[in-house]
Amino acid sequence: MTEYADVVLIFPRTGMDFSPTIAPPHALLSIAAPLVDAGYKVKIIDQRVDPFWDITLKKHLTPSLICAGISTMIGTQISFAIKAAQLLRNYKDGKIPIVWGGPHPSSLPEQTAESCFVDIVCVGEGEDTFLDIVNHLKSGTSIDAVSGICYRKNGRIILTPPRPFIDMEQMLPVPWQLVNVKDYIHPDLYLRGSSRNLDIGQTSRGCPYNCGFCSSAALRKRKWRPMSAQKSIEMIVSAVRRFKLTGFWLRDDEFYIDRGRANEICEGIIREKLNVHWYTSGTRVDVFNKASDEELFLLKRSGANVLKFGAESGSDRILKLMNKGICVEDTIRANIKAGKIGLIPAFALMMGFPTETFEEINMTVDLAARLKKDNPQAQFETIAPYTALPATPLFNLAIQHGLKPPGRLEGWTNWVVHEKDYVGRKLPWYGYEERMKIANLTYISILANVIPNLMEGFRNSVIRRLMKTLYKPFAVYFRWRFRKKLYGFVPELTIIRYLRKVFFMEGRHVVK
Repeated sequence: MTEYADVVLIFPRTGMDFSPTIAPPHALLSIAAPLVDAGYKVKIIDQRVDPFWDITLKKHLTPSLICAGISTMIGTQISFAIKAAQLLRNYKDGKIPIVWGGPHPSSLPEQTAESCFVDIVCVGEGEDTFLDIVNHLKSGTSIDAVSGICYRKNGRIILTPPRPFIDMEQMLPVPWQLVNVKDYIHPDLYLRGSSRNLDIGQTSRGCPYNCGFCSSAALRKRKWRPMSAQKSIEMIVSAVRRFKLTGFWLRDDEFYIDRGRANEICEGIIREKLNVHWYTSGTRVDVFNKASDEELFLLKRSGANVLKFGAESGSDRILKLMNKGICVEDTIRANIKAGKIGLIPAFALMMGFPTETFEEINMTVDLAARLKKDNPQAQFETIAPYTALPATPLFNLAIQHGLKPPGRLEGWTNWVVHEKDYVGRKLPWYGYEERMKIANLTYISILANVIPNLMEGFRNSVIRRLMKTLYKPFAVYFRWRFRKKLYGFVPELTIIRYLRKVFFMEGRHVVK
């Protein structure tokens, strides 16, 4: 017999949902923890792993439902979030309150609250705020006194005072029972040879730096807040032993910024004899370069064999423009240093900033080639087109160069798509042919570097080997195009673009 929920939480599809890219919906798990602790029944619906999410949602549209929550980032997720909101609006004459949260609604709360698909916006960290909302909705009392929200009242948009950040040491354990954890355990695109890997969450939040393209500074006020090393170790040990993991990922923005704390966590992993591989999403090359060989060997002995670095650009001028606080030489040094220690660096790169020339874009392509030559183990993500995000330091500069941001929530649905038409909206400082080149280079970088890594994440070893074998000549071809900077005219991308639209933007596909 189905146990109906008091609160339904929905995590929309992202548009590129391969098995190794699908992490647990931590944004929802974190706000669900206080609800569960308070005795509420919570249902999490993850569109990325449930191809029939709409049917699942309809089953929980019952009189006991207090509200529904949707967490979303900018871009494709908003499109799928709206699909869920439309379904909710069709129940009980649209009287089920719909609460939106996440990076995009928090960046533009008033604009988001204007949408007919939104009743309340949860601004910033939602653990305490969302519980407060649910308590008021259940009791039927006014939400006027709830801090950290935005909503419509009598035709007016009301933004209440911000809520203080939560104390990371008081974070409740992840309520893993709300999801099917098997859906998120898989081989990883970076942790080769480790078959049971899981994103177990954060041991810290925020970042003290002020990179011009990043929304963290605006949303987290440049405050870095860690759990204690001991609480972090307990979280790691619990997840590894409970789910019999051979590898894990920490999604901290800046795990290694306090090397003393990081060293304690590494020592704890070794002391507990977990014998796992792991990596973290946030490591700055300048911070890494300050670490001693002894500290890095400790990192290696604990099982950290991959570190993700934000290299961003091969041009020092562009690095300065984005206020990254590093130079190209810092990235080159970190790459060589990681190679000597036996750590695999995975670099993120970007292009298309206001005033950036194609000579500077090609410097980024050359940097990727240099890094691979200096350290054959180096890995790369997409060279992504710059995306102007609301409330980020570079957003006003982008507007000065012709950017016209959408005036309503629905306008942001395709904001991060890499197609030339959408790139034109995002990068108006380039002409049509230039935008075509940037869109092509993005796709070539995906096909050359990302797709081969993604294939490592297929659970079925036979399918994994077959796909890698079949794709190898394509990888070689696109790597050649990438190195030679042959991205001006790439007619074969037409079919790939079409397949991406059909397979990832439409239908009920879940790739495992």
